[in-house]
Amino acid sequence: MLSRPTGISITLSEVGEQMQRDTTLDAVLNGVTHDSEQVQAGDLFVAIAGLDHHGIQFLEQALANGAVAVASDAEGVAVARASGIPTLLLEQPRSDMALAAAIVYGHPQKKLKIVGVTGTNGKTTVTHIVKSFLQDAQRTVGMIGTLGSFINDEPVPSRRTTPEATELFALFALMAQRNVDTVVMEVSSHALELGRVDHVMFDVAVFTNLTQDHLDFHGDMQSYFEAKSKLFTPEHCRTAVVCIDDAWGRTLADQSLVPVQTVSRNGEAANWVASECVSGSGRTTFAITHDGNELESGTINMLGDFNVVNALEAMVVGRELGLDYSTLLASAEHIRPVPGRLEVVNVASDFFSVVDYAHTPDAVEKVLTELRKQSPKKIITVIGCGGDRDALKRPHMGRMASEFSDIVIVTDDNPRTEVPSDIRAQVLAGISGGNALEIADRREAIREALSLAGSGDIVAVLGKGHELGQEVHGVIYPFNDVEVLMQEAGHA
Repeated sequence: MLSRPTGISITLSEVGEQMQRDTTLDAVLNGVTHDSEQVQAGDLFVAIAGLDHHGIQFLEQALANGAVAVASDAEGVAVARASGIPTLLLEQPRSDMALAAAIVYGHPQKKLKIVGVTGTNGKTTVTHIVKSFLQDAQRTVGMIGTLGSFINDEPVPSRRTTPEATELFALFALMAQRNVDTVVMEVSSHALELGRVDHVMFDVAVFTNLTQDHLDFHGDMQSYFEAKSKLFTPEHCRTAVVCIDDAWGRTLADQSLVPVQTVSRNGEAANWVASECVSGSGRTTFAITHDGNELESGTINMLGDFNVVNALEAMVVGRELGLDYSTLLASAEHIRPVPGRLEVVNVASDFFSVVDYAHTPDAVEKVLTELRKQSPKKIITVIGCGGDRDALKRPHMGRMASEFSDIVIVTDDNPRTEVPSDIRAQVLAGISGGNALEIADRREAIREALSLAGSGDIVAVLGKGHELGQEVHGVIYPFNDVEVLMQEAGHA
């Protein structure tokens, strides 16, 4: 079961009164969920329309699991009322679902400092660095994102990068009960578009960048940007930290109606600028200026100019949360490792391997560009693309891998319900020249990459990062790139 707080008790009529929504009959509520399988005794079951089904179709299962009331739109309420079940009418189903969850759990979001990080790439790294800074400052920190949900370093069960509203407010309430003072979370464009974070006021909102992804959902880049932009409004955040190294970030900073601190690595006229980045031996040193004034330089125990930007954004967030600059500089040198993000895997004495979550053209380019700075004799890249996701980016990812690698091995990622060979063909369509191999089985692809590697080379395994499984037609098979690298190199 997903994580829940304890000791919840509120009546349906009290929820309806606070929402100014109609109710019928009454019931004592101990929780709320939109998922009939997750219903517990005393729950308010929220039934809204999804992409394929209306939640009210699962009313019987919800009641069998212990639901005592139903919140739904007019269609769902009519069904529930016909069965004599207490109901709450949702006029704006998704936003009202978030509000109902907030009320049932006692508005836990108001008891916490909350940082929201959005963007195409870098969300996980920025949230992880902010969490690391806060833990070093002896704060009790909650984190919600791609890697899961945590209270300090203790995992708590959750789903999705940004959980659905009923799960999110339950997590907030649990964290508040566990004396968390600050929550750092990734906020996906899907979550913003689907109202999952409605009725949450973020103390700091962060924008990393915007590159091609999720166009299967948003349709075009402008719509994708507009979804992200919703986070940077007075209804959603108090202050913002925005990287202006791309045109989308500059536009966002210019149009923002909340106070903004801007960050740049490309020499833009930003409040905070990182420059003179020098990487080596797993560390990167960089100069920092704030509003034109040179400050003491910083060092992070990570490689990559893009990680410098991630760290600088996290430092600015830390300042907004009350940490002083010298404390942040000291903490930056010992950032806790981020699984599957430019993670070095030592598999041989004369070459090394890297696992990274890069799954967009921009991310592939940035990772491989950084690896090229390490002066390898050659880079051997293993890459694939996920099924049931933005297909337009696939040839571009192949092109980036080919352009910045010496050898590319195109393999399967998470095919999901698509035909794997079709996905591979789309990746290969973007590759020109003769530096590509096609090996469907991901383990075999990694094995081949290791066999081709010699002294001074780098093997880069991209796309899945921290993931522990490979999804094929609804079945998730155990698979972790780091573990497979170690196994195929004879270290496990």
